[in-house]
Amino acid sequence: MANSDSSTGVPARRLAFGRRLRALRTRAGLTQAAVAAAAGMDRSFYAEVEAAIHSVSADRIPALARALGVKPHELFQDMPSEPAE
Repeated sequence: MANSDSSTGVPARRLAFGRRLRALRTRAGLTQAAVAAAAGMDRSFYAEVEAAIHSVSADRIPALARALGVKPHELFQDMPSEPAE
């Protein structure tokens, strides 16, 4: 699968987004349960977004940003513009 992690087949951008969420959450000292509750989503679903099992819709981005105490565009900083193949 092009533009994916070669060992898992998971899209590289999804992996990067999950890592970014985890980094912002740990920097804020929050648990997955706290972020999920503040963003209005189930904790297990949020955990699977961090783990790159699921992705979120654009509709959830503002709520996630608020829950993490950042602006929506900050969720996408430090992500590759073009995923490695």
